Amino acid sequence: MKFSQLTIGQRVASGFALLLILASGLGGFAILRMLNAASGADVLAAAVAPQASVSSDLARASGNVQKNARSYSYSGDENYLKLTRQHLDEVKTELEKARKLAQTQPSLVLLAKAVQETDANLAAYVAQFDATEKNLAEIAQVRAGLDAAAKTFFTQITEYIESQEKQLSEGIKASAAAEQMQRVQIKLTAANHVIELGNEIVIATKNAQLARDAREINASMSKFDDIAAKLKEVRGMTIMQADLDSLGEVAEAAQAYADNARQLMQNLEATKAIDAARGAAAAKFDEVVSEVMARSITRTLEYATEASDSLDAASKRVIWGLVIMVALGLTAAFLIIRGVNQVLTSTSAALTQGSMQVAAAAGQVSAASQSLAEGSSEQAASLEEISSSIEELASMTKRNADNAQTGKSASNHARAAAETGAEEMERMQAAMAAIQQSSNDISKIIKTIDEIAFQTNILALNAAVEAARAGEAGAGFAVVADEVRSLAQRSAVAAKETADKIADATHKSAQGVDLSARVSTGLAEILNKVREVDRLVAEVATASHEQSEGLAQINTAVSQMDKVTQSNAAGAEETASAAEELNAQSVELQQASASLAALVGASASAGHAAPAAKAAHKVITSAAVKKPLAKAPAKAAPIRSPRVSPAAPAAAAHAATAPVAPREFGEAPPAAHGGGETLSFRD
Repeated sequence: MKFSQLTIGQRVASGFALLLILASGLGGFAILRMLNAASGADVLAAAVAPQASVSSDLARASGNVQKNARSYSYSGDENYLKLTRQHLDEVKTELEKARKLAQTQPSLVLLAKAVQETDANLAAYVAQFDATEKNLAEIAQVRAGLDAAAKTFFTQITEYIESQEKQLSEGIKASAAAEQMQRVQIKLTAANHVIELGNEIVIATKNAQLARDAREINASMSKFDDIAAKLKEVRGMTIMQADLDSLGEVAEAAQAYADNARQLMQNLEATKAIDAARGAAAAKFDEVVSEVMARSITRTLEYATEASDSLDAASKRVIWGLVIMVALGLTAAFLIIRGVNQVLTSTSAALTQGSMQVAAAAGQVSAASQSLAEGSSEQAASLEEISSSIEELASMTKRNADNAQTGKSASNHARAAAETGAEEMERMQAAMAAIQQSSNDISKIIKTIDEIAFQTNILALNAAVEAARAGEAGAGFAVVADEVRSLAQRSAVAAKETADKIADATHKSAQGVDLSARVSTGLAEILNKVREVDRLVAEVATASHEQSEGLAQINTAVSQMDKVTQSNAAGAEETASAAEELNAQSVELQQASASLAALVGASASAGHAAPAAKAAHKVITSAAVKKPLAKAPAKAAPIRSPRVSPAAPAAAAHAATAPVAPREFGEAPPAAHGGGETLSFRD
């Protein structure tokens, strides 16, 4: 069917249907994009963010374990042992959380694999830490043996020296022989040399413990042979049994110290191996955790970028869709208005022409009532056709009203869909805000790690200063402080790099929130437009309903005209009054035609219709033409069904100013008596 053959309702419905189809497609596309973005946000909230959190907690707990384990390994302090055990329990707890997360989120394949690897690494680390605890216990036992042996050694050698000094003093008083005095002097010199060797051995042992290096002890082991040689030399020159007993205890103490020193060397070597193995296990553990954390950050960035791109594309396409909808809406409105105006203009012209003919016919009827009976039957036939045409127009108008009501219902559904889309957009915007808040929280955690690294660096510097003050005794501690400071600096650098990455992720999350707000604003504008369409469809439905009621009144009026015409044919004596009534009806028809012409913008042509009709009527009546009218054909041409606008009732009300007796449009004229034929109206 061509567009020019469509009814007003069909044209309006077609235009709105086109807009609704475009709006539905545009809304569906926007909803699909938002659902994709919401899906990515759900994955972030349910899997990626918890993975990042648990990996961060594992890294933190692991760092605490390693820090306290190293402190315990260097100092042997039981407090560090307790702290290490506590943090190991924390690591196990966080690892269990990671295991449960991997089980509930099958997509976290890397996390599931990492949990298995960290189990093995944690077990290896715990085993090495247990070995560290055992090794430190052995070292403590060896130290106790070293201290006891050193105490006995120095006590007995000191007693021997005191005994020899006493003999020297007594010999000097008694003026003993020079040879005897010289022998005592030799023994004192040898004993003092033994003390010096013992001090050197003890110092080397202490330095080796501080440096955790057995090489100094190994280098000093040859001095035990020197001590044994000196003791043997002194023993050969010693006579008193008490001095011999003291020398024997010194030799036994030196041997005990040597045995413990050898055991200490073994323990120090074992300490190196244990520390290396423990460090390797910790490094593997941290490497796996860091890989999971890096993967979490990467996936967060990927989902954020994907959501940003999706929303950006959706925004652009929604904007272009709105532009296309506006253009199509304006085009459809222009075509519909132009087509309706053309139909109404032609209908107005037809009504104007008809009203002029009716006025002329009324004048002829008034001048030549003798032809009333001849044309009564033809007029009745024409009225029947008019009645059937108006009934058809009423049926079309009713269909128009039904279609307008259907359009109103569809508009309501579209508005509900648009409101639902707007609500979903608000939920997605809240989810993006939550993602941004999570990124901000992670930034705070990284800042805390950076501050801890800074404080550790300061503590390491203080420790290095104290070690420098202690001199050689603090050399080993200075090495430890330097290592701690190096570790703190590396931690600070890593924290800064992680903070930069988190800041970048936070910035991109903020961009995602901003884009979500823009899409939400666009959907709100769509919703306002849909509501406006709904209002316009409701107005069209109301107007169609009023038009249907007006046509029903016209149908009733035409039926009454048919009865009046039949009554007019009953008697020639009523011809004059019937002609006057017909003249009054023609004036009302002219006014209705003028109102219709004004509605379509043809007021100039309509304005001249009534004066022309009046002038024609005046000329005809004044001439008093007695010649009968030409006989009309048996069947009058059908009258075209006009398109009645919603303003028709108002035009009908305005027509009440006609110069006839006041009555409602369609009211039956006075009944006539007698028979006769009805007049016919030429088209």
